[in-house]
Amino acid sequence: MILPLGLAITLASGVAPAISRWAQIQERRILAEGVPLQAEHLAFATELKIQNPEEVRVLEVQQIPMPVPDPLIRMARNFGIRIILPAGMTLGRGIYVLKGNWGVMRHELVHVEQYQTLGGIGPFMQRYILECLFHGYEDAPLEVDAENRSRH
Repeated sequence: MILPLGLAITLASGVAPAISRWAQIQERRILAEGVPLQAEHLAFATELKIQNPEEVRVLEVQQIPMPVPDPLIRMARNFGIRIILPAGMTLGRGIYVLKGNWGVMRHELVHVEQYQTLGGIGPFMQRYILECLFHGYEDAPLEVDAENRSRH
Protein backbone atom coordinates (compact mmCIF):
# COMPACT_ATOMS: atom_id res chain seq x y z
CA MET A 1 0.00 0.00 0.00
CA ILE A 2 1.36 3.39 -0.98
CA LEU A 3 0.04 6.34 1.00
CA PRO A 4 -0.64 9.93 -0.05
CA LEU A 5 2.29 12.21 0.76
CA GLY A 6 0.57 14.11 3.59
CA LEU A 7 -0.47 10.93 5.37
CA ALA A 8 2.96 9.38 4.79
CA ILE A 9 4.66 12.44 6.32
CA THR A 10 2.34 12.37 9.34
CA LEU A 11 2.86 8.65 9.95
CA ALA A 12 6.62 8.82 9.41
CA SER A 13 6.92 11.78 11.79
CA GLY A 14 4.91 9.92 14.42
CA VAL A 15 6.69 6.57 14.32
CA ALA A 16 10.26 7.54 13.36
CA PRO A 17 11.33 8.67 16.87
CA ALA A 18 10.23 5.38 18.49
CA ILE A 19 11.73 3.27 15.72
CA SER A 20 14.96 5.29 15.96
CA ARG A 21 15.19 4.52 19.69
CA TRP A 22 14.58 0.83 18.95
CA ALA A 23 17.24 0.94 16.22
CA GLN A 24 19.80 2.47 18.59
CA ILE A 25 19.22 -0.37 21.07
CA GLN A 26 19.58 -2.94 18.30
CA GLU A 27 22.74 -1.27 17.01
CA ARG A 28 24.30 -1.49 20.48
CA ARG A 29 23.46 -5.21 20.60
CA ILE A 30 24.99 -5.86 17.17
CA LEU A 31 28.13 -3.87 18.00
CA ALA A 32 28.54 -5.84 21.24
CA GLU A 33 27.78 -9.32 19.89
CA GLY A 34 28.62 -9.07 16.19
CA VAL A 35 31.74 -9.88 14.23
CA PRO A 36 33.91 -7.57 12.11
CA LEU A 37 33.44 -7.41 8.37
CA GLN A 38 35.04 -10.14 6.28
CA ALA A 39 37.88 -8.98 4.00
CA GLU A 40 35.73 -8.74 0.85
CA HIS A 41 33.08 -6.73 2.68
CA LEU A 42 35.68 -4.50 4.31
CA ALA A 43 37.07 -3.76 0.84
CA PHE A 44 33.60 -2.84 -0.45
CA ALA A 45 32.98 -0.66 2.63
CA THR A 46 36.23 1.14 1.87
CA GLU A 47 35.13 1.66 -1.75
CA LEU A 48 31.91 3.21 -0.43
CA LYS A 49 34.02 5.52 1.75
CA ILE A 50 32.31 4.31 4.93
CA GLN A 51 33.91 6.07 7.88
CA ASN A 52 35.80 3.63 10.14
CA PRO A 53 34.61 0.47 8.34
CA GLU A 54 36.57 -1.64 10.81
CA GLU A 55 33.97 -0.63 13.44
CA VAL A 56 31.01 -2.04 11.48
CA ARG A 57 29.74 -5.30 12.97
CA VAL A 58 27.55 -8.10 11.64
CA LEU A 59 25.34 -10.37 13.73
CA GLU A 60 23.94 -13.51 12.12
CA VAL A 61 20.56 -14.41 13.62
CA GLN A 62 17.80 -16.98 13.16
CA GLN A 63 15.19 -14.22 12.93
CA ILE A 64 15.73 -10.52 12.41
CA PRO A 65 13.90 -8.53 15.09
CA MET A 66 11.23 -6.14 13.92
CA PRO A 67 10.57 -2.72 15.49
CA VAL A 68 6.90 -3.46 16.11
CA PRO A 69 5.18 -6.40 17.82
CA ASP A 70 3.85 -9.31 15.74
CA PRO A 71 0.15 -8.38 16.32
CA LEU A 72 0.76 -4.96 14.73
CA ILE A 73 2.51 -6.60 11.79
CA ARG A 74 -0.50 -8.87 11.28
CA MET A 75 -2.88 -5.91 11.55
CA ALA A 76 -0.86 -3.93 9.00
CA ARG A 77 -0.97 -6.87 6.59
CA ASN A 78 -4.76 -7.06 7.07
CA PHE A 79 -4.97 -3.42 5.96
CA GLY A 80 -2.96 -4.20 2.83
CA ILE A 81 0.36 -2.81 4.02
CA ARG A 82 3.09 -5.03 2.66
CA ILE A 83 5.48 -6.12 5.40
CA ILE A 84 8.74 -7.63 4.24
CA LEU A 85 10.67 -10.01 6.43
CA PRO A 86 14.22 -9.07 5.47
CA ALA A 87 17.30 -11.24 4.95
CA GLY A 88 19.37 -8.36 6.30
CA MET A 89 18.79 -5.16 8.24
CA THR A 90 21.19 -2.30 8.83
CA LEU A 91 20.91 -0.19 11.95
CA GLY A 92 23.61 2.46 11.98
CA ARG A 93 26.94 0.61 12.03
CA GLY A 94 25.32 -2.70 12.92
CA ILE A 95 24.01 -5.23 10.43
CA TYR A 96 21.70 -8.14 11.14
CA VAL A 97 22.03 -11.00 8.65
CA LEU A 98 19.52 -13.83 8.56
CA LYS A 99 21.36 -17.11 9.01
CA GLY A 100 22.86 -18.22 5.69
CA ASN A 101 22.02 -15.00 3.81
CA TRP A 102 25.42 -13.33 3.61
CA GLY A 103 24.72 -12.39 -0.03
CA VAL A 104 22.91 -9.27 1.22
CA MET A 105 26.05 -7.74 2.69
CA ARG A 106 26.91 -5.37 -0.16
CA HIS A 107 23.34 -4.00 -0.11
CA GLU A 108 23.45 -3.59 3.66
CA LEU A 109 26.82 -1.83 3.50
CA VAL A 110 25.32 0.77 1.17
CA HIS A 111 22.77 1.40 3.93
CA VAL A 112 25.64 1.91 6.43
CA GLU A 113 27.01 4.58 4.09
CA GLN A 114 23.53 6.14 3.79
CA TYR A 115 23.19 6.34 7.58
CA GLN A 116 26.51 8.18 7.73
CA THR A 117 25.67 10.52 4.86
CA LEU A 118 22.25 11.40 6.28
CA GLY A 119 23.58 12.07 9.78
CA GLY A 120 22.76 8.95 11.79
CA ILE A 121 19.88 6.77 12.83
CA GLY A 122 17.27 9.49 13.48
CA PRO A 123 17.54 11.30 10.13
CA PHE A 124 17.90 8.03 8.22
CA MET A 125 14.80 6.49 9.81
CA GLN A 126 12.68 9.58 9.21
CA ARG A 127 13.54 9.55 5.51
CA TYR A 128 13.48 5.76 5.08
CA ILE A 129 10.05 5.33 6.68
CA LEU A 130 8.62 8.22 4.67
CA GLU A 131 10.01 6.80 1.42
CA CYS A 132 8.64 3.32 2.13
CA LEU A 133 5.19 4.67 2.98
CA PHE A 134 5.02 7.03 -0.01
CA HIS A 135 6.86 5.07 -2.74
CA GLY A 136 6.55 1.51 -1.45
CA TYR A 137 9.51 -0.54 -0.22
CA GLU A 138 10.84 -1.66 -3.62
CA ASP A 139 10.66 1.84 -5.10
CA ALA A 140 11.88 3.77 -2.06
CA PRO A 141 14.85 5.84 -3.27
CA LEU A 142 17.17 4.66 -0.46
CA GLU A 143 16.35 1.03 -1.32
CA VAL A 144 16.78 1.62 -5.05
CA ASP A 145 20.13 3.30 -4.37
CA ALA A 146 21.30 0.41 -2.18
CA GLU A 147 20.20 -2.13 -4.78
CA ASN A 148 21.91 -0.29 -7.63
CA ARG A 149 25.21 0.43 -5.87
CA SER A 150 25.48 -3.06 -4.39
CA ARG A 151 25.46 -4.58 -7.89
CA HIS A 152 28.46 -2.63 -9.22
